[in-house]
Amino acid sequence: MNEIWKANYYHRQKKISDQALKNLKKSGLEPEFQNKKVQHYSLKDFIEFLGVKEAAETFDCSEASIKAWRYGYRNPSIKQAHQIIKATEGKLTYESIFGNIQDLQS
Repeated sequence: MNEIWKANYYHRQKKISDQALKNLKKSGLEPEFQNKKVQHYSLKDFIEFLGVKEAAETFDCSEASIKAWRYGYRNPSIKQAHQIIKATEGKLTYESIFGNIQDLQS
């Protein structure tokens, strides 16, 4: 399986992140917790943490949609995923919503 696209993807993400951090550092901003272990949450985990009602309010959708996402009956649309990412201030990502990029079939 040709996985060069993954190498390209992660390389590009690193370059973008490095540049953003460099720009922030020039502004006098540094990460507070540079060595802190980052806990990655899936959409299901986050919904379980918030609860169905609060998740529906946070993500501006119906409780039925939240339940469908939590139990894996449906996935959010790309537009909904974007709203979720914004609402969680980046705690959730496209990968935490749709799954790991390595699991995708090419």
